[in-house]
Amino acid sequence: MKWIEFSRLNQAIEGLTPNKKIRILAKDYPEQYLPFIEILSLELPINNLASKKAMKWITNTLEVFDEEIEEAIYIHGDIGEAMYHFTEDKVDSDFGISQVHRFLCMDCNKSNGDSFLIFKNAFEIMSPLEKKWFLRYWLRTPRNGINAGLVKKLLAKVYDKKEVDIKQHTQLHSLADIASYYDRDETPPNDLKVGRYIAPMLARVVPKEKWPSLCILEYKYDGARYQIHKGDSVLIFNRKGKVVTEKFPDIVQAVTSWEIIEPFIIDTEIYPIESDGKPAPFKKMGTRIHSKNVQEAIEKCPVKLGVFDCMMFNDENLMDLPLSKRLDIINKFPDLTSRSSQEQYDVFYNLAINDGYEGIMIKDLNALYESGKRSVSWAKYKPPRFELDVVITGVRYGEGKRATVFSSYDIAVKHNNDFISIGSVGTGFSEIDLIYLTNEAKKLILSVSNGTHSLSPRMVLEVTCDLITKDSKGNFGLRFPRLLRIRHDKPVSEINTLEDVKNLM
Repeated sequence: MKWIEFSRLNQAIEGLTPNKKIRILAKDYPEQYLPFIEILSLELPINNLASKKAMKWITNTLEVFDEEIEEAIYIHGDIGEAMYHFTEDKVDSDFGISQVHRFLCMDCNKSNGDSFLIFKNAFEIMSPLEKKWFLRYWLRTPRNGINAGLVKKLLAKVYDKKEVDIKQHTQLHSLADIASYYDRDETPPNDLKVGRYIAPMLARVVPKEKWPSLCILEYKYDGARYQIHKGDSVLIFNRKGKVVTEKFPDIVQAVTSWEIIEPFIIDTEIYPIESDGKPAPFKKMGTRIHSKNVQEAIEKCPVKLGVFDCMMFNDENLMDLPLSKRLDIINKFPDLTSRSSQEQYDVFYNLAINDGYEGIMIKDLNALYESGKRSVSWAKYKPPRFELDVVITGVRYGEGKRATVFSSYDIAVKHNNDFISIGSVGTGFSEIDLIYLTNEAKKLILSVSNGTHSLSPRMVLEVTCDLITKDSKGNFGLRFPRLLRIRHDKPVSEINTLEDVKNLM
């Protein structure tokens, strides 16, 4: 498949319903299906690119001023559409989809390196339509209504599979890997491997009357979720599946010291502590996550490890075992999370809060490890305020001392393939938070209207409020919203949904 063919295909389905998209994509499903699937589903590596850098590369390539591109984006809504109308007609390039796939996977960290020269030479050759779809996928914002869920439906149609089977296979395999197995008329294996990231099981806020009767209680740690793999060496993955082992040499040392020789994959929480060993505010974790001086970060932000689940032990897949059976293996590990099966809910909750923890987890002992699913089998219980993970969709500058930073943030939750606004938040931010968010937001600006800068939905916040409201027009809002923390560790795909909001009302 040529890149121009892929671009025309995206152009054709841009405004269609999901079912029509699937029919057209299935009809034109190419022989080179691997890059096709990886691009459509955005199963692409991090390319260290943001809107600001992309703008610089484009202006340098086209030899125009920033203001010209900014005006085009303002008129047309996004950088891809802007370039479609901005550049003069050219003949279509001869690039194949595999070649452009390599361009999309380039590390763009250094603007004066080989990546820029490759980009410049390719971009100059592309026709306007090719530029549009290259830029959208280059910035990982295709804006065509295609997501991983729709690609799963596409594979089901192309290979005549059940969607439930594909969903099961995605727990352990990428969509491109699944397609390669299906294309060979094979079933993806159910084995786990050290070094291959597993989508984590997620918790939900569940009403007390729906808590499982046969359960175990655990402290809820106010830290960040990490998956630790150990074979010949130790690997630490963050919640997005990125290897961050180099950030935690102290955790690697601790895990290496365990008297466990079998290979394993465990689910853990790494959380900041005070000098007395008690939990510290989560905001301190930013030092560990972002600092370039690892040793200095270790001194400024000591951490502890809490092990709470095990997905693989001695090459055996444990995910299809109930928690009651997995506990036989989990209990082999040091540094376990504090847990109880005897205490009453309220007693254990009060102990957790008094010890400085965030709340408690109520876990169904009959539950399997449901990779990638937000399950009622893991109920979380925190102080009686509503808490939501949301994405920033718009920002505004403040006044007075905050006139140079964005201080008001429009926030939204997921609904199908879109985002639904639930108002804005402007309290709970430290000065450092505001500076950081302002710098990051400037890289994501899509358009400006009446003082509001619309952003590409990339940055996730955890907010709290007293009440969730709905007005006569059906608009949702939060009463007394306040920032809890910036969720560096959480991808947009895992924020709360409109259904979650309705369930909390």
